[in-house]
Amino acid sequence: MLIGATTSAVSSGGWRTTAGVLLVGMLLTSIASTVWSVVPAVAASVFAWGALALLWPRLGRQQRIQAVTLSSIGILALLWGVSHGAGLSLERVLGQNQPILSMLASITLLRVLNPPVKDDEPELPRGRGTYLRSMVGVHAFGAVINISAVVVMADRLARAAPLTMSQGQLLSRTFTTVACYSPFIGGVALALAYTPGSSPGLLMVFGFPLSLAAMALLAWYALTGRVDDLDNFRGYPIHLENLWLPMALAAVVLLGYGVTTGFSVLTLITMLTPVVAVVALLAQGGVPRARASFSDYVFRRLPEMGGELALFLGAGVLGAGLVAVFAAAEGWTPFTQFDAVSASLLLLAFVVTSLVCIHAVVVVSVAVPLVYTVSPDPTFLALALAMGWGLGCAVNPMSGTNLILGSRYGLNNWAIGRSNVPFSATLYVLAVGLLFLYERTVM
Repeated sequence: MLIGATTSAVSSGGWRTTAGVLLVGMLLTSIASTVWSVVPAVAASVFAWGALALLWPRLGRQQRIQAVTLSSIGILALLWGVSHGAGLSLERVLGQNQPILSMLASITLLRVLNPPVKDDEPELPRGRGTYLRSMVGVHAFGAVINISAVVVMADRLARAAPLTMSQGQLLSRTFTTVACYSPFIGGVALALAYTPGSSPGLLMVFGFPLSLAAMALLAWYALTGRVDDLDNFRGYPIHLENLWLPMALAAVVLLGYGVTTGFSVLTLITMLTPVVAVVALLAQGGVPRARASFSDYVFRRLPEMGGELALFLGAGVLGAGLVAVFAAAEGWTPFTQFDAVSASLLLLAFVVTSLVCIHAVVVVSVAVPLVYTVSPDPTFLALALAMGWGLGCAVNPMSGTNLILGSRYGLNNWAIGRSNVPFSATLYVLAVGLLFLYERTVM
């Protein structure tokens, strides 16, 4: 099936076809390398870099500049570190962030489960209750199916009328705060991957309250007249039957984490998401539906990952370079310990750098090698990274969420980022409180 579809698509988009096949190879070899030591982990990274090479000409100018900058700094740092006695790990250079990309590729499979557009779709509900239900829906879906939730819901809203700023702000604010705790989100997965020994459960215990506070803040905005034209706010129709997929996937992953040993949450998400998706596709439409959806996944959905490939692979090179520099510098660090004060400053660094369009993944790549020189509590560091990712992405005009709202739906992503500053500033205070609570009760 895959070979036949590949042949038929060469003339009309061979680069997309080949990139999609390479990304499937990345996903499969990544899974295989975790359960079968014969498969080298670097093989998945080679597939990822090959796909990026094919997708490179189709990336936006800003994305290419960002990737080249990250990689160039990383290579220069590697050269300096190696010349001063640091070791060189090809696997780290090529694939430090590859597990994150495999997880994102796996989660992307859930997008083919979206219901098709219907000609007789009912009019979207309106009003304050709709605003609140949409907020809960974005949060519930986004916590599992990642940024796809924003696309699914925004597509549905945009079919009725152009997206409004109020709708864009709700999508941006609600989704970015999911990154404070959900291991299905790239930022949290990255934080856990960079902090060996960290506890996903403990991170969720302290990160989820910040997301709840964010939803309470958004509800307060609605109740106090801080949402424009709330009575006419068009929202996404959320029903309990729509939530079965995210709940099922979360349950399967948590069950797997409880009954297995040696597999991280990130690995389990990567491995189990395709299983849940295939079962759902077969239940919905049998083999024909599954075949058509898989084709759509390989040849249309996966090639849309070019931006993520460029960002995470480039940041991985940067991270490997910084590790080499700090190894050669024999333990130099600006930290004497990583406590709640240090974590609060790191959180502030995420927000400030995001205001000048520096992506959160860059801060993670720079901060982790520095902090690890003082042997931090791994879960505490992961929590600070996850919170910083969420608060920073809300105010960053160039974050994935705000870029999608700007490029795909015609909103002003710079205006969305600026409007989110008071929102993130309020949550920053609460996040600092949670960091001090963690220090007092856990460390």
